[in-house]
Amino acid sequence: MKKITDLRDLKTFFKENVETPILGVGVYAFDRLGLEDVLEDYKILALRYSLETELIEKDLEVLSLEKGMGTKHIRQPRNSTTVINHPRTKQYLSKLNRPPLLLPYKASTKMEKICKENGWTLAASPTRFGKKLFENKATFRKILQGLGIDPPPGEIISALRLDFETLRIKYGLPFVIQHPKRGGGKGTFFINSKDDWARAMALLHSREKEGETIKEDLSQTKLIASKYISGSSPSITGCVTRHGTLSTSLQYQIIDAPLLYNPKKGSGLFCGHDWSSSHFSEEVSRQAYDIVEKVGTYFAAQGYKGIFGIDFVLEENSQKLYVTECNPRLLGSFPTIAMIQTLNGETPILAFHVLEHLGADYDIDPKEINELMRRPKFGSQMFLHNLTERWGRNQKEVKPGIYELEKGADGNNTMKFIRPGYAMKHLETENEFLLTDGLLKKHSHFSPNRRLGRILTKGGVLSENKRTLSPWAQDIAAASHSSFQLKPIKFAKITKIINPHFLAKG
Repeated sequence: MKKITDLRDLKTFFKENVETPILGVGVYAFDRLGLEDVLEDYKILALRYSLETELIEKDLEVLSLEKGMGTKHIRQPRNSTTVINHPRTKQYLSKLNRPPLLLPYKASTKMEKICKENGWTLAASPTRFGKKLFENKATFRKILQGLGIDPPPGEIISALRLDFETLRIKYGLPFVIQHPKRGGGKGTFFINSKDDWARAMALLHSREKEGETIKEDLSQTKLIASKYISGSSPSITGCVTRHGTLSTSLQYQIIDAPLLYNPKKGSGLFCGHDWSSSHFSEEVSRQAYDIVEKVGTYFAAQGYKGIFGIDFVLEENSQKLYVTECNPRLLGSFPTIAMIQTLNGETPILAFHVLEHLGADYDIDPKEINELMRRPKFGSQMFLHNLTERWGRNQKEVKPGIYELEKGADGNNTMKFIRPGYAMKHLETENEFLLTDGLLKKHSHFSPNRRLGRILTKGGVLSENKRTLSPWAQDIAAASHSSFQLKPIKFAKITKIINPHFLAKG
């Protein structure tokens, strides 16, 4: 059994011991980067053919289903299941020398069925661990309490029993309401007033599907009501292996940044990470490592393996970590964290996720690997969304690559293109920033709050309070959004019917 102790060992192990073809699967090719500098023959299957894909495929093999379609889209849902189920994908995989391992963001029941029928290995946690179990905030809250881990003080309550005055008296203002199965923005609400309450109730009783709002019956739903904890929002990445639980260092999340995500969408809106600013006390780090170890041990006992993430809120005064949720899948930190780990000389935690799903015969000392993966890190990422509240069409094509800010003739910040690039390794200085991930051709279409792209930097982007963007990061976000020159689309619903290839599903 080969022991892996560092990045060189890891690369050698894959080269000499792994014969199974390994392919990342994502909506965009960028989404499944992260292993290209570890595996010599890593490939990617993607749905969209975004502008940075043209750069990526110069370095590794990419099958993009929409290549050559311009601004049109395949009339199927915008997810990895569509990629795996497509006839071209099946034909492509049938020509490989042996059945592959496929690495998606998360599994679906249809994806599991397709992989089983074709003899492909799916490197994702089974759907039984998802919305009904670990990803369900109410269920996970009960698991935490059984493990002696503190979520924010609160309760699980029937939606029919919600009452503003009762909760205000019990928890004070603000307090928090959460839907157990929805992510931040769609299901998390900070209640500061009766107006916030009314808005939250309206949003809780509706949900978005294919860009439209439909009503949802909550009569049988249990919600979470809890005290609002004032503080920053760290998170940690864990990985269940046969040798024990691995984990990275704590990282700050960027939450509710109005220049990145329209605040009218809701509360708890995930906008990115800042690793450069992620310096925590030994006591706070110890809390995080104890929690991820307990959760990982519990997950392992349930048959779980691979990547999972835990989100926290760090109470300002007491410096106590409260667990807010768990994500039993790949995370929004990928692929950026894998890029940073590789550049930092660490063993990327994503590689151990793959080894576990391969069933590879390898050995590690978890304590040594954890020490390596918990090194101080550099870099940040910000997710930029359509802020216009309407369907929009970009009047300008934004090149993927390295930029710097400069003052225009009118005194406003503009973006100066420096050189092409698509990954963290292409950044050279802390004055630069990189635009990548899903940059589409001119006259493409974006639904309200749809992601426009991802901004990477070598330095930090959070201010000293670790909760808001620094002035430099704010300038980057504003200039980047302006560069798309989004123009509202009139009669979007009619356009979806007449030209479904343009306004794609999802």
